[in-house]
Amino acid sequence: MSAQLNWVVIMGTQQIRRFVLIGDYLEPDHIHILDPVLASQKIYVEVRRTTGVPLPFEHIKDLVENTAHLIIDPFTTSHEEVIDCIMLGAKEVSIDAGATPLELELAYAASKNVMTRFWLESWPPETEEAKKNHYAFLLEIAEICGRRAVVTSTLDGVAEKWWNTLPLECQRAFDWFIAPAEGTPLAVEIQPMGWLIYRQ
Repeated sequence: MSAQLNWVVIMGTQQIRRFVLIGDYLEPDHIHILDPVLASQKIYVEVRRTTGVPLPFEHIKDLVENTAHLIIDPFTTSHEEVIDCIMLGAKEVSIDAGATPLELELAYAASKNVMTRFWLESWPPETEEAKKNHYAFLLEIAEICGRRAVVTSTLDGVAEKWWNTLPLECQRAFDWFIAPAEGTPLAVEIQPMGWLIYRQ
């Protein structure tokens, strides 16, 4: 188990294990949040919530105390919830790119350890105009936020198509971490800063 969990760096590109917090367990491997196997690990944990559901503070605190480096995606557009996670001890915290510009600004003003997370459900869009608007949105967000960003895809093939057609200006706008639906690093010519993966 521990061999599977180790995060590695290959040719300058990090590979970080990605999990979803469900109750007291990290899925898909069904690892309890207090399992000693996590003690030396750097992991990315999604706390998938619907609007109005509070953050599981005790679970996040347990993960902070039981991991070497915890990156939390609390599925939030609120700078206050980002700050809550940082105060609990998370090393890095994601905020949804769909947050208002003010929320993004406040999150980054509060801490340098914030990442912007983009959610990618399909690619390419149906029209060229939609594609241009997407690229313009990325550059607009880059003006507000810090360097580190996550893009999460929900269907196989989407992240690879998106990354391979991403204009150089947009690639350079962020230090990209890609969380592909496939769960493994993708065979792309230009490597991102890192991969957030379910399995190696």
